[in-house]
Amino acid sequence: MKINAKPLLITLTLGILTAIGSISIDIYLPAFSVMAGYFKVPIVRIESTVTLFLFGMSFGQLFIGPMSDVWGRKTPLRIGLTAYVLCSICCVITSSFPLFLALRFIQGLAGSACQVICRALVGDIYKDKNAAHVFTVLQIIMGVSPILSPIAGGILAEASTWKYLFLIMAVVSGIGLLGCLTVLPAGKPAADDKKLNFSLIFKNYIYCIKHPSFINYALVRAISNSAAFSFITASPFIFTEIYSLSKKQFGFVFSGLAIGIIFSGILNTKLLKHFEVQKITKFAIACQLITGLIMLLVIYINGPFAILVVLIFIFLSMLGLILPNTTSLYIGAIPSFSGSASALIGAISYLSAFLITSVLSLLYNSTAYPMVLMMCFCAVMAFLCLKHKNLAT
Repeated sequence: MKINAKPLLITLTLGILTAIGSISIDIYLPAFSVMAGYFKVPIVRIESTVTLFLFGMSFGQLFIGPMSDVWGRKTPLRIGLTAYVLCSICCVITSSFPLFLALRFIQGLAGSACQVICRALVGDIYKDKNAAHVFTVLQIIMGVSPILSPIAGGILAEASTWKYLFLIMAVVSGIGLLGCLTVLPAGKPAADDKKLNFSLIFKNYIYCIKHPSFINYALVRAISNSAAFSFITASPFIFTEIYSLSKKQFGFVFSGLAIGIIFSGILNTKLLKHFEVQKITKFAIACQLITGLIMLLVIYINGPFAILVVLIFIFLSMLGLILPNTTSLYIGAIPSFSGSASALIGAISYLSAFLITSVLSLLYNSTAYPMVLMMCFCAVMAFLCLKHKNLAT
């Protein structure tokens, strides 16, 4: 497939588009308490804006993935980015919390196009270890988001400035839209008739689900990703209310935790030269499992906050190994269905995150236990899925 744009610009554009989902959540975490005051709702209701966004991301990918197989990659991406920009602007001007919730759901639907189509494009252009390498580079680029976003959020998390955070979302997605129009290659060409065959879409999904390698690697990625969202959703309350961090301090601590994902992503590019993708993934999940259990012990004995932060840092850092590797594994398992496969894994990932964060809200008890328990649960389930059918050996 001929690529007219420069590889670096293509990778940067894909990185920006992939990071939109992360920016949509990370950047306004420090502003939760301010937003609760603005909308006159409890902070747990503000946490539900993350949950609804995740549900929109999950639901949207099931449709946008097949659309990209039929209409081509770029048409659904352009539509999604345009809708995302408009929703971000509407979030700035609304004063109604129910409308804000609806906008966040629609924003998730629109943003899902970035996630599913970027993964499919990488699958169109690169194969095998090259795909794993590109996914790792994207993971590193995307890792800048949870470093810079909370810092910006901490600075702007005031009653007079928090809405600017949604303007930043609009600007970043607008840059992504410009890159989509000028830089990205077309990827897989559109089908001749350009008609959606829902029966065929359903059959493609069934084929993907029945494929042992695909569904196991997809579940590993989805569950591991959900562990991160458990932390993301609960951390504003835990860090600011239980451990008394200021909004700016929270932003810097959160950003520091995200640095580990970048470094582990860089490490992954080196490890891929010497070890199989499956072996690296198995090691990373085992580290998460051990670290999660130690976190529970630290909370039980009321250990120092610094130790808890270090353990969370290690746990999250392993995502820099798990996410890009499992992505390359499930895409490589069924390359002929890359659009449907990308849509299905995206839907599974965000549906899993939606369910985990919903349960997290139900378990809310003003302690750190629910967050750490859900992180441990995700690590255990990911380890069991990886071992199923000996896929990790």
